Amino acid sequence: MPLKKGRALESGANQGTFVVVDLGKTVSKISVWSRDGRMVDRRLRATAPLIVEGTRRLDIGSVAVWLVEVLKEFSAHPIETIVPVGHGAAVVALAGDRLAFCPLDYEQALPDGLNFGAQIYWLEQLHPEIEVTTLLPWAQYWAWFLTGNAVSEVTSLGCHSDVWAPDSGTFSPMAQRLGWADRFAPVVGAAQVVGTIKPDIAAATGL
Repeated sequence: MPLKKGRALESGANQGTFVVVDLGKTVSKISVWSRDGRMVDRRLRATAPLIVEGTRRLDIGSVAVWLVEVLKEFSAHPIETIVPVGHGAAVVALAGDRLAFCPLDYEQALPDGLNFGAQIYWLEQLHPEIEVTTLLPWAQYWAWFLTGNAVSEVTSLGCHSDVWAPDSGTFSPMAQRLGWADRFAPVVGAAQVVGTIKPDIAAATGL
């Protein structure tokens, strides 16, 4: 799911590059790719869980700091598109324009289950305020972090969640019955441009 850097390229049309932000469970990778499919540059970072009130959480704050630092390092490249991807076993809750709480690490033992449908159910017990938040899959959280635009996408929703019904192309009956479907950010296609990077991200990275 791409997002545009927000300015026209000053170099030739074939000089544009793409950044893939791949935020995995054990290793995060940010790489720059040419239009003809060559990797131009890459950074790797091992990830570790954060323990919050006895539960394993994704260390979303440290990842955010690292992401901005790497994008700043990559700002000399003629970047035209950034594509965030990530594992499909995490859900993030937004309270207005901020993170409501750190998302669960999928290796955290749940009452019964691994997928983020089970995570939502348990988070409702841990954080009742989740009922008034906007829910995002993990990859789309990073699109929101960079652009301020909250969306969901079907391959993330259907990967490890129990909230999506692929045959009908809608939220699952369970997600609708429990009210979760109404709390997810709008669903858009994987190729749809989410938006341009926010002014504060542009200022911090030099993009």
